[in-house]
Amino acid sequence: MTSLEPAPVRGGESMRAPTALRAAAALAFACLLSACAGSGPSLPAPDLVARDMPATAPEADPLASPTDAASLPDDTGEAYDPYEQTNRAMFERNQRFNRAVIYPLAKAYDTIPEPVRNSVENFVSNLAEPMVFANNVLQLRLGAAATTAGRFALNSTVGLAGLADVASKSNLPQQSGDFGQTLYVWGYRKSPYLVLPVIGPTNVRDLFGNTVELVASIPAGQLLPTQVATTANNLTVAGSIATPFTKLDDIGDMKTLEESSVDFYAMLRSVVEQKRQAELQEALATSGWTAGRHRSGEQSAEPIEEPFAPEPMSKSPTQEFMAGSFQGSNE
Repeated sequence: MTSLEPAPVRGGESMRAPTALRAAAALAFACLLSACAGSGPSLPAPDLVARDMPATAPEADPLASPTDAASLPDDTGEAYDPYEQTNRAMFERNQRFNRAVIYPLAKAYDTIPEPVRNSVENFVSNLAEPMVFANNVLQLRLGAAATTAGRFALNSTVGLAGLADVASKSNLPQQSGDFGQTLYVWGYRKSPYLVLPVIGPTNVRDLFGNTVELVASIPAGQLLPTQVATTANNLTVAGSIATPFTKLDDIGDMKTLEESSVDFYAMLRSVVEQKRQAELQEALATSGWTAGRHRSGEQSAEPIEEPFAPEPMSKSPTQEFMAGSFQGSNE
């Protein structure tokens, strides 16, 4: 009679499936909650910025599209939104999900003591430091790379696996660094603004950069010893679950801003773009690839003009306030 006993499983394979399932479940959960994270930065007070925005942006004269956007010396800092109609439709779908799920979840999360929430945010931030370091090196921002390495070493040890941010108190401020920013330093400048399902606001360059980082992190774990790789994998899963919760602190401001804004899509797009531009310009100013040219361009009597840039428009008091609110923290 034929035996129905299952074939023996080779050593180690029985553990990989549950680990992969846990990672996949964590990633799915992170994506589900990340609809609330589209705003990125902390939002300024709604009563200061909400009502000064016009219902629609002023129309600019039609311009011919450049054949090579990456060759432009710089961009204007204004959001490049050629797919606005599609983006607005997706934004409304995301907002319906936010109102039904994310806003109530953020209200519940706000009941957790602030020190606990801060520890979760510090833990997640510390897990991202190796990728920040790698991008600092690729950008030739050696000072930022040294600071990031010091932060990771200090917070991972004295800071109890990153639960406490002792590095910031030791004059080691957090640095920016991601592959989308690296692509910007390397020359890929102007990129279409996108609003994706669940993920929210981004652009083509940053979407590609985030994908590269995700793919690169998978084989990187194979280079570590087995026990270290297992620990790193468990930490990654925990970080994937915790990451969306670190964004929930901003949701209260986001909800209030939505309720008081004439055009919430335009307001949020402006906030996201200005915060991102501050990070990108900081990278240009401190990168070994571009710092010399960046400084010479600033000191030149005849600054370089973009051939396809629209005429600059005067900023309202609201826009001036928002621009000042999201300047890069690292000089």
